[in-house]
Amino acid sequence: MIKYSPFIKMKMGEIVALINLRYEDREKIIPLIDIPSDSKITEEKLVKHINQNVKKMEKNIEANFSFYLDNYEISDDVKINNKHNYEFILESFKYFNIIPVIGLDRSKLHNKIAIKYANKNIGKIAFRISNEFFDSFLVYKNDFKEIIDLISSNLHSTLLIDCRYIDDNNLDNYEKYIIGILEEIIDKDIFMNIVISGSSIPENIKNTVKVDTNVYLNRNEVDLYKKIKLFYPIDKIIFGDYTVISPDVFELNIDPKLYLNFMTSKIIYSQLNSHYFTRGKNIKQYGFEQYIEQAKDIIRQSFYRTKEFSWGDKYLFDKANYGGTNITPATIIGPTVNAHIAFMIDEISKGSL
Repeated sequence: MIKYSPFIKMKMGEIVALINLRYEDREKIIPLIDIPSDSKITEEKLVKHINQNVKKMEKNIEANFSFYLDNYEISDDVKINNKHNYEFILESFKYFNIIPVIGLDRSKLHNKIAIKYANKNIGKIAFRISNEFFDSFLVYKNDFKEIIDLISSNLHSTLLIDCRYIDDNNLDNYEKYIIGILEEIIDKDIFMNIVISGSSIPENIKNTVKVDTNVYLNRNEVDLYKKIKLFYPIDKIIFGDYTVISPDVFELNIDPKLYLNFMTSKIIYSQLNSHYFTRGKNIKQYGFEQYIEQAKDIIRQSFYRTKEFSWGDKYLFDKANYGGTNITPATIIGPTVNAHIAFMIDEISKGSL
């Protein structure tokens, strides 16, 4: 039975992380994959991005791999071949066992396309509720029911409760809101599975992690999940998270070379209840070599899981020993996401969550 749903974006690093998971680990997860947008998304750019990732994934991931596929960031205004972009997205990934996603914040056309695809192909669908609806769920209760009524009873339905960023101030409120939502639906057997996902990593870390420091960030998403499970200790409630990436990171349309003017080196290495966050100095001024020292620091820690544990752990070990090319802000994402997913699979399999 699936016990973990990491939420990732269809970007190079995060897809590389999936590709480099062991086959037996991919069998234990159903990730949610969001198609990313940027400040100047166009039909041409979106089609190119999708086609590149379809090709990469079909080459490296087995055809029976299942994941929730969403276009959360893509506006309905972006058409592909004069049709809704979600129709093109779903058809592009039909090689896999993709599960379409509907929601309160989606257009009727989007939800119609998703339900039609689910009925025709996979027999599964997911309903995503993001944090913007938590405190007003009862206001949208009739809208929720109206959409649910469109789903045929033979579809396997999953509820994705997407907390996105969870800080210390909203943790208790999110617990209250989610329990309220579950009270409305838990006894009605609408959903076979309920995924609760979120992140403790803010979009901008400069106020949380100072330059040239190593800190532990409490994993509020884990605390929240444990609180919910105290109320509902049932197997259908599944843990999800945003791995080591903030859910609110948005692509800027600028030359990648310019990023180095204001970026600092950073590596996030996960434990069950905290992230170990090591942040260096400005990359343009102090260089990529900072990453080597940060990798060295991680593999010296008692919580480092050895190079045999995952592809991502081996990457950190190799870089700490000066292997291969420089680590960059782009290349560190895949290994750290991979190490995180492998770790969470192991912890959940052991019953830690």
